[in-house]
Amino acid sequence: MCVSPYSSAADGEAQSGPSRRDLLQRLLALGLSVPMATAVLQGATRAAPGAMSYLDQKEFVDGLQDLIARAKSQELAGFCTFKLGSADMPWKPIDLEVSKGQQVTFLLGGRVWLSRENDLWAEPGAAFNARSRGKRPIFCPMSNTGMMTAAHDGVIEIARSLAEFKDEDGELFTPKADYQKVDVDMYGVALVWKGEAGAGLKSLLAHGDVDGVLAAELARYSSLRRLPAGWHNHFMLGSGPIIFSDASDGEIACQAHKNAGILEHPVSVALKPNTKLSWRWIIEELPSRVGEDKVVTHDYLSIGAKFDDGQDITYLWSHDLPVGTTFRCPLPRWTPIETHSVIRSGSQDLGTWVGEERDLFADYAAHIGGNAKSITSVWLLGVSLFQRLNGNYRVRDITIDGPDKSIRL
Repeated sequence: MCVSPYSSAADGEAQSGPSRRDLLQRLLALGLSVPMATAVLQGATRAAPGAMSYLDQKEFVDGLQDLIARAKSQELAGFCTFKLGSADMPWKPIDLEVSKGQQVTFLLGGRVWLSRENDLWAEPGAAFNARSRGKRPIFCPMSNTGMMTAAHDGVIEIARSLAEFKDEDGELFTPKADYQKVDVDMYGVALVWKGEAGAGLKSLLAHGDVDGVLAAELARYSSLRRLPAGWHNHFMLGSGPIIFSDASDGEIACQAHKNAGILEHPVSVALKPNTKLSWRWIIEELPSRVGEDKVVTHDYLSIGAKFDDGQDITYLWSHDLPVGTTFRCPLPRWTPIETHSVIRSGSQDLGTWVGEERDLFADYAAHIGGNAKSITSVWLLGVSLFQRLNGNYRVRDITIDGPDKSIRL
């Protein structure tokens, strides 16, 4: 998409901004189909909660550089500033080399824009990715501050992706031409520490802060949150307990806000008749105020299962889609592989523990109809990228019961 809005006199909107046709063309450049792009425009006004100010690149980066210069921290091994724009292809090296095990703090600003005119954007932390020496694993903070522990000696590389990678090696799923048309304005500072990141952050904070980012990262870094045993983040959606975390008494908590996450637990269970997935959950707040089956309103909370053919089905609690509604994910990266099924709707039981049970064999046959033979993982999902509202739930007693095996996660 072009950074600057444009319109034509023929559209009759030369004085009032870009035409609907122009915006549709920009959204098509993101790789959305015509129906999807049209849905974005239809949902844009109701989905966007209003414009939000933020520090521009000069304020953010210059402010942090000035602070670093004042602090003269003995904890800091090195730092660099960086920018990611539309033309930058994965992956882009930055001027920092690290040793395996060294901690690197990223402080991020900017936006990934779907449409500036309609205030449709994603937080930089949800799209930022980093790695060392060009190798996996990929680090994605899912917040605008985060800390990566280098897995390899070598140069740090950065990239932006909103679930646009096809694999853990960071190869693109999105066509390169479409990838470079996305309107991107991301920038930040990377800090490499000699020792422990917390001590380094404190050494800088003693001399001030910039828009609260150092304090926010120290609070995040010092948190006692952890991922539940046996679970890990999907490689494209987060590194660490940002969205999902281990809660008390065997519960897993989800707190989604302006980001997205999939927490997965590997399993190996044959997909046979009467193979059932059951759980208990309490939804405290839904991240959407409208139906979740459009691109810009696809914020939701769910639990699901992945099969050995690469397909998955997720069971969601909808704001207002009727129970029984089933639809393919509206996001292009996930459309070929993900099916959503509404099992609860509305606000009546919000804040109350409820039990669920689904027949995975029957649902797979009815809604996917492929050749899967087994269930390979259980997923927990929380998405709040588009409307940028809060989504919160807790889940427990997750069980798969099959004719040959029963698993309690």
